Amino acid sequence: MNTFNRVFVIAMLGMLLVVGAFALVTPAGFLALMQAIAHWFRGSVFAAYSDTGRVLVRLILAILWVALIGLLLWWELRRPGSRTIEITRYTGGSTIRISTEAVQEKVKEHVDAIAGVLESRVRATGRNRAVELKLDVSVTKDVDLVAKAEEIAAVTRQVAQDQLGLRLASKPQVAIKAKAGRPVIAKPMPVQEQPAPAPALPPTPILAEEETPYLPPAATEMAHTPPPDSNDPEPQHPA
Repeated sequence: MNTFNRVFVIAMLGMLLVVGAFALVTPAGFLALMQAIAHWFRGSVFAAYSDTGRVLVRLILAILWVALIGLLLWWELRRPGSRTIEITRYTGGSTIRISTEAVQEKVKEHVDAIAGVLESRVRATGRNRAVELKLDVSVTKDVDLVAKAEEIAAVTRQVAQDQLGLRLASKPQVAIKAKAGRPVIAKPMPVQEQPAPAPALPPTPILAEEETPYLPPAATEMAHTPPPDSNDPEPQHPA
């Protein structure tokens, strides 16, 4: 819409520039040109119509012109949808907002994981602190369209409300169509990789109590010397 607005405004300003300059420089010539164009329309386009027919054609053209300009003004003046949505489930002291692109990617990820879904397109729009979701889904021809649409809507509500904590502005709008394709088996949801557990340490051996080293008996024990016999002669001492 921004591109169309730019092109339309540039074209209208260029036309007003030329017509306004011509009317200001030669007003008589501008009026004569308008009168010549009116006579040409009367003599060529409206020649086959009666006076009543010409009035009706002009009225229809005026209605179409007003409708066209009114539609352009409505597109220009309407309040655009917000690009972010406030998370209502969060109970902290600050305000948290999530982008509509993130909502679309999250919902599409879960919808594409449903069995039978070939492709999907999600559009999320912020409306007064709530989100409006519209889905275009293509499924295989072997599924029940009504049941599958209800399943897709339920998954969409679960993701938006329970996982993202958003408030829905209205029920999810699901446009579903059957498309030729291979039946799709339910795809597993991506699981966040958990860090590998640290290898278990080997059990610490229980150390036996330190044994007291064996010390052999002292080899220096004095040999037992029998007491001297009383019958033995008294040793002679030299003189």
